[in-house]
Amino acid sequence: MSKKDVDVLEIILRMLSASCYQWSDLSLWMDGELFHVKGIEGLNQLALKGKTCLCSNKLSIFQGSVIALDGEIYNLEDSHKIAKLFTLINAQDISKMKNLDGSYAFAIIYNGNIVLMRDPIGTRPLYIASDSRGYAFASEQKALLAAGFREVKSLKPCHVAIIDEDGLLEFEVYSLLEELQTLQPFTGSSQEIASILLETLRCALVKLTKRKDIGVLFSGGLDSSIIAKLLDDLGAEPELLCAGLLASKDVLRAKKIAELLGLRINICELNEKEIEETLPHIAQIIERCNPLDVSISMPLYFALNKAKEVKLSYVLVGQGADEIFAGYKRYERALEMGGYELLKGELLKDFSHLHEKNLERDYNVYLANSIEPAYPYLDTTVVKCAFRIPVEEKLKREVTGYSRKHILRVAAKLLGMPDEVVNAPKLAVQYGSGVWKVVRRILDNMRH
Repeated sequence: MSKKDVDVLEIILRMLSASCYQWSDLSLWMDGELFHVKGIEGLNQLALKGKTCLCSNKLSIFQGSVIALDGEIYNLEDSHKIAKLFTLINAQDISKMKNLDGSYAFAIIYNGNIVLMRDPIGTRPLYIASDSRGYAFASEQKALLAAGFREVKSLKPCHVAIIDEDGLLEFEVYSLLEELQTLQPFTGSSQEIASILLETLRCALVKLTKRKDIGVLFSGGLDSSIIAKLLDDLGAEPELLCAGLLASKDVLRAKKIAELLGLRINICELNEKEIEETLPHIAQIIERCNPLDVSISMPLYFALNKAKEVKLSYVLVGQGADEIFAGYKRYERALEMGGYELLKGELLKDFSHLHEKNLERDYNVYLANSIEPAYPYLDTTVVKCAFRIPVEEKLKREVTGYSRKHILRVAAKLLGMPDEVVNAPKLAVQYGSGVWKVVRRILDNMRH
């Protein structure tokens, strides 16, 4: 939305050109008119000027309202219903939007106002910027920077931003974090709690199995193996995906566990030359240049390349399991320092930063490959279930040491998973794939 007479289309073109998404088809809504064009070139041929503009690969219009939806809302059949919902409620009643179930970020224009919203966990990024020209928003930070905006901020999860003639108003629809702290913990045995968790995960996966072209990022570890097994039990026939150096731990383990589970796996075996050539591209995509983020994103990028190669458009990942089920080594130190109360606080804190630390980075890699992400462990019902599980069931003190993600190991046993899965050690993707050592070596050589 422009504050004065500026060339909005020129700003849009600069934003789209900087995006890592391949824009084959575009829909543009400008001041009440809708245009469909083929790619950025088609948009460039339009001779338009306007004040309020919305551009995406797909727009929906309902009774004068227009919406761009990134992601899915499972308890609404189509985006028309979202627009209709907004026409039926006023700003004071916008809290009803917390009932939307899904992984999404969206923009709606109605009555000349722009309404932006992000899901409660922040699985889809949404950035806002403004200057003397007006307000702009995008799924990628780089798009706004390319258009000359300097003060770019991320809309927080479960927040709404309303842009009108008076400016921008941002507020929280409701606090998922506050709700998580008030949930009553489960009682019962480890097996009983694990059964509840598995049923919650199944229900979350059922919402995702409407799609037939489903892939799973797979390392043969605990988190991804549970997802793959549940999907297979539901008849989804998932395609497993793994990327790493030849003979890396992830590749060897993924092949072995896939065979034990009787599932088909697609392996992308990397070499040092590929990693070196792709490194600058990865840094540009994820909008970060530190070695850790690049090393995490590299195997994801190549696994999603493989997904595209085998004609998948929807890939599930175990993101979030470590934060809500105590999978990191540092949680052992928290327990030793402050007991289970400190551990509980650390889990909540890490979960609250998940969107800015990991999800926004990973989303860019999905976008660059034109693949839709899905996060079963970050379904709101699964998250609420996880925070009802006593922390003693997540990090268990045993004679031989600590059992991290203990409740997931119990769940894997209930599923009849092999011991290689039940007892699988936590190995971060940058190490398991072998990419970390290569990236560090490349950067060291560049310094010298």
